[in-house]
Amino acid sequence: MGAHTGSRGCSPSTSTARRRTRPPVASSAAMAAARRPSPTTKPTMSKDVDAAEGKARVKACSRRRDMEVRKKMEVLRRLVPSSSGGGDGDGDEVDELLLLRAAGYIAQLQAQVTVMQFMVDVLEDAKH
Repeated sequence: MGAHTGSRGCSPSTSTARRRTRPPVASSAAMAAARRPSPTTKPTMSKDVDAAEGKARVKACSRRRDMEVRKKMEVLRRLVPSSSGGGDGDGDEVDELLLLRAAGYIAQLQAQVTVMQFMVDVLEDAKH
């Protein structure tokens, strides 16, 4: 056969008999390897930008969460009676002590409520 002179630009060595009508079916391993970037390729700029934006978003969320925790700890500090004015330790130790004091204070309030409820029950029984 002679060279093909069509507008497709096929190479002259390609014959009609050797041309396939359907592409070969690739294995799943070959498809996964094709999707994976090769280790020598550098990440594109958009991936770098996306990663930087993601890190910035995580930092912003972390800062916002830290601010919310600080505000709640300050409210708790005002609610829980303290025997001393403040802590001399670092922030984590002070927060841990505040939480322990708050737990003790809650237990004390629960005991007071129980005693008062008992007193109400006794007084109600005395009326009858």
